[in-house]
Amino acid sequence: MKEWVSAYMSLFVHCRDYYAFQLRDGSYRTVYAPLTEELVEKHLLGQVTLGTYVIDREGYCTFAVFDADDQQSSELLLHLWMELRQQGIEAIGELSRRGFHLWLFFEKPVLAIDVREWLLPYAQACGVELYPKQEHVAPTGIGSLIRLPLGIHQRSRGWYPFVLLNEQKQLVPVGATREENFWWVWSAVKRVTLVEYGAYRQTSQRLQLKQPKRQYIREWCLRQDIFEVIGWFVELDHRGVGRCPFVSHHYRGDVRPSFQVFGGDDPHWYCYTWKHAGNVFDFLRLYYGLTVKDAYQIFVKGEIAYGV
Repeated sequence: MKEWVSAYMSLFVHCRDYYAFQLRDGSYRTVYAPLTEELVEKHLLGQVTLGTYVIDREGYCTFAVFDADDQQSSELLLHLWMELRQQGIEAIGELSRRGFHLWLFFEKPVLAIDVREWLLPYAQACGVELYPKQEHVAPTGIGSLIRLPLGIHQRSRGWYPFVLLNEQKQLVPVGATREENFWWVWSAVKRVTLVEYGAYRQTSQRLQLKQPKRQYIREWCLRQDIFEVIGWFVELDHRGVGRCPFVSHHYRGDVRPSFQVFGGDDPHWYCYTWKHAGNVFDFLRLYYGLTVKDAYQIFVKGEIAYGV
């Protein structure tokens, strides 16, 4: 396993003098000690879960990551993946607990301020986060971290594979095991060279990512009685509290009434366990497992009623 761990660290670990340790609640604790191969091996075996810091104290990074945390932004990020490929930029896709990651690797360390100047407009167009999150850090500080791939997420207790986008635009895991996943990435990764990087920054066009007009969705939501709509699916008490129907985000058999609906000028719902909120449109889209586009056609344009 030593060869695998060494290759893994050369790809996914830039800052080796400190790292992060994930706790059972999903939060992280910074450890100011070297990140060793022995620790990374434990991470890949599922014994611990580690995070790595993206930007070093000189302001450099060797990779960038787009992070989508919901279905809508994940769909836009998939579109970006295809657009980057058409520009000759080969990114690597990875599933995550709540969405999707897109990794880009550099041949040599690149200043984070330059990486963000190049990639941040894409992240903003997709509504996703970009790592590195900072342009630089203080001499004794640390930047943002990202969970190292192929390790167990301490909250979900699962690990998430790297994926391919097939001809049907479906995400397909590249392997059944962690080791198969890594060696596929190792063989498929194409690092962006400094020459290519400079050319991309100068010539890349900003994406115009199409999505349903948000004002139409908001206006439709305001016309609905949120208690009546969600009441079709969730038994609510007089406070608007009930059991969350999105059970995949609860763990250890949690069935407490953690879901609440609010009215007023900003009608919305919130799950205290999932720590996720949304409007009527979001609820129906998630409940039926629809894309934003399909949900827009079905509900906002009125092709079927919400109770069907």
